[in-house]
Amino acid sequence: MTTHRPQANDEHPKVPYQLFTKTEVPGRRGSDDTVASDSESEEESDIEVVVSSVTEVPPDVDTDMLLPGTADRRAIHHPAHGGHLSKTAVAGRFAALAAIVVASFAALYLVAHNLPDYEKPIYVPHSFDELKAQSVVLQEYSKAHFYPVLAFFTLVYLFKQTFSVPGSALMNLLGGLLYGFPAFLYVSVLTAGGSTLCYVLAKGVLGEHIVGRFASSNLAYLRRRVDLNRENGNLFYYLLFLRLFPFSPNWALNVAAPFVGVPILPFFWSVFLGLMPYNYICVQAATTLAQLTSFSDILSLSVLFKLVTMSVIALVPAIWGEKMASWIRGRDETKDLEP
Repeated sequence: MTTHRPQANDEHPKVPYQLFTKTEVPGRRGSDDTVASDSESEEESDIEVVVSSVTEVPPDVDTDMLLPGTADRRAIHHPAHGGHLSKTAVAGRFAALAAIVVASFAALYLVAHNLPDYEKPIYVPHSFDELKAQSVVLQEYSKAHFYPVLAFFTLVYLFKQTFSVPGSALMNLLGGLLYGFPAFLYVSVLTAGGSTLCYVLAKGVLGEHIVGRFASSNLAYLRRRVDLNRENGNLFYYLLFLRLFPFSPNWALNVAAPFVGVPILPFFWSVFLGLMPYNYICVQAATTLAQLTSFSDILSLSVLFKLVTMSVIALVPAIWGEKMASWIRGRDETKDLEP
């Protein structure tokens, strides 16, 4: 059995591929260089594929017969992974993320430590009851030191959104308590900005290899849905639905978005617009904080139903948009054909 091996030529471009050729073989060679028995030959295929590794492909070779070599297959199946990361590389990425978290927390601590003093004890609320207990003091302190408090509020909000720390509802309530209705637009910007920072960190620090190890099936499903809606021209409506739907895991969407083909600008605006209703409800609830006993009073069943309804409305263009457009085009063509 012979194989065709092209001669090396410096003029030919080097291509890391393998050349597959087919050769008719009547039997199989054994270890003693004798032809195997007929019964053994029948068990083997009549056509044997012979692989010869080549690094240089002459211009007269049919490139349709060129298939990726072993070293290239992983890159084809996982184009965004960049190959498998070593344990050292994975540990390095987690260490980099930890360093960013620690540095951000240290910056928050320094800002808080340098806030103006106040005659009454004051602290950042961590629960609904603490917020109610500190509401009057916080309002007085914010009026006395507007810009330092605003800067600290902004940094805390961005920190929570960037690193997916629970407590967005509490921060929205605090914003409404300190700044009234204008806080609605401001916290919407902070929500989108913090989520975008999370997007950037996931893409630049963690990478798809690490994220995929924990949620490969979820990434694959979300990627299919994103690709489908992009092909239909409804990607933004689909992203908007995911944010309007009250039970969507927003932190998971922030981390997964860069690895399923969501561009950063549609991502930002879908978060900004999609979480507006939720932010509005929380900010408005601050006006009746004294009558509230827990967060369940804010996100009641009726409120959740309204949010679900809004998310379904946003999904209508993604599901029926193309059909509606085709129907409208068909009506226009019919009118044009009428005498």
